[in-house]
Amino acid sequence: MSELDGVALGYEPAAEDQRRAGRLWIEAGGSHVVPAVGAAFRAALLAAVLDMRPRKGARLVVLGADIAALPPGASARLRGQVGFLPANGGLISHLNGWENIALPLGYHQQATPRGLASQVYAMLEQFGAQAHALLAKMPEDMTSYERKLAGYVRMRLGNPRLVLAEDPGGGLGAQERRRAAGFAAAYLADNPEGTFVQLEDVPDESG
Repeated sequence: MSELDGVALGYEPAAEDQRRAGRLWIEAGGSHVVPAVGAAFRAALLAAVLDMRPRKGARLVVLGADIAALPPGASARLRGQVGFLPANGGLISHLNGWENIALPLGYHQQATPRGLASQVYAMLEQFGAQAHALLAKMPEDMTSYERKLAGYVRMRLGNPRLVLAEDPGGGLGAQERRRAAGFAAAYLADNPEGTFVQLEDVPDESG
């Protein structure tokens, strides 16, 4: 049994950076909140995962695999099992809500999955959105929460095994923050073996 079995995400910075940032090691399964570790560490982590290539001297483990040890092409296939939800939703400015959600599937599937529209509507309405109105909007006409929600639904349609969500509740009002707090539970309800990692600031309540 490998020491990496059961590890969803691991990141060890280069030796010269470890004194400032330490390491990140997350077991597979469930929801995990990563407290603030500094903007530089977060940026390096996200770049390493999204590119599947850590910076020189750093180590990256994704879904039990040490990226540096993978054969050519394997890291790209592994990247397809990782979903990312940027803090701002990550929408494309010249596409409306429906296009932002549905078009990415065309890169991976030859035909639109049957029942896609009803699936999208159900997820949007689950989190309090007026689905028809949101899907017709351009990103600049959406609220911050609507952009996050559209990005979340788009990510969910990819059925990732590992999700990195960047500050899901950041910049939202109380009601919308409560709704965004349910993103992880909804994902895990449909993907019980998945792992949802929230990269967000957590107040220190120890004092």
